[in-house]
Amino acid sequence: MKKLMLVALVVILLPAVANAQPGIKQGDPGFYFNFPGGTINVIAGETWCDHLYAANFYWASTLCSAGLIDTFAVLTSDVQGWPITNLFGDDSDAEGVCVELDDNVGVWYFEVGVCITVPCSALVGDLNTFTCTMAYCDEFMVAQPDSGDCEDPNYRSSGTVACYSTITQDFEVVTSPPALYILQDTLYYVEQGQTAAYIPFSVCNGDACAPPTDYDYLITSLGLVGGALNQTGTVSGVVGGACDFVYGIVDAGSAAVCTFDTLTIIVWDAGVGSIYDTCVQAIHVVEPVPVPLFTAPVVTILVLAMILAAAVIMKRHAVSKA
Repeated sequence: MKKLMLVALVVILLPAVANAQPGIKQGDPGFYFNFPGGTINVIAGETWCDHLYAANFYWASTLCSAGLIDTFAVLTSDVQGWPITNLFGDDSDAEGVCVELDDNVGVWYFEVGVCITVPCSALVGDLNTFTCTMAYCDEFMVAQPDSGDCEDPNYRSSGTVACYSTITQDFEVVTSPPALYILQDTLYYVEQGQTAAYIPFSVCNGDACAPPTDYDYLITSLGLVGGALNQTGTVSGVVGGACDFVYGIVDAGSAAVCTFDTLTIIVWDAGVGSIYDTCVQAIHVVEPVPVPLFTAPVVTILVLAMILAAAVIMKRHAVSKA
């Protein structure tokens, strides 16, 4: 009976011993930079990304200081199951891919770009935690997510910055912006003499989950700078969560300095016409800024070029004469 109990105990303990794999820990993993921290507000359809430097901190470790060569992988996860990408610089998949770091040849870190996307089904108030772990790899180049760390945290910058092998970032879903909104400067300066000054407006599709949308617009002005505008147009296929530019074109060729004018833009959904936004842009005519042609560096270069050219001509003339 005692022998059977002993055999059973060995069978139970063997997987634990195998999973411990103390031999795979030569270096000391850690991310050189942490996530921003705190809780970041996101909207449905938004993608949040960060760039990570996965490093072997053997040089800062007191327990694994001899492991200047080791293999590691970056693993990602979250609580809500939102879509995640983990890519190398060449856009190849980096999730769980083992990378050998060899500081004998100056390679002690590798880089990955990680992104997490809020699904359109997410509700306002939803919370999520995004986790990235730098794990050891075994001798078969297989990532071991439960391998733990050698020493955590490691410290850099003379012991002032802690670097962890597991980092997290919290998110909260907030209300999305309006389906349509306009961005513009408070005051836009136009140089006197410009016959076609482009005054920019950003037309934005605020709903990141909305399909590409066409918007019609009308831009008018008071006519104090150039003739009164009555400009119409369409901005096509504005992607959800993105903006596109439209311009009011003003003729300030004969406008006096210090003249003000206002441009009013109205934008509406070209499909149904029930969604619209409007704003007013002030413009101010200012004196043109002269751009000197012959600055000191330009003159210096021209003089040197002339001296060099004269030297070449004189040398050729001397050779020809000889």
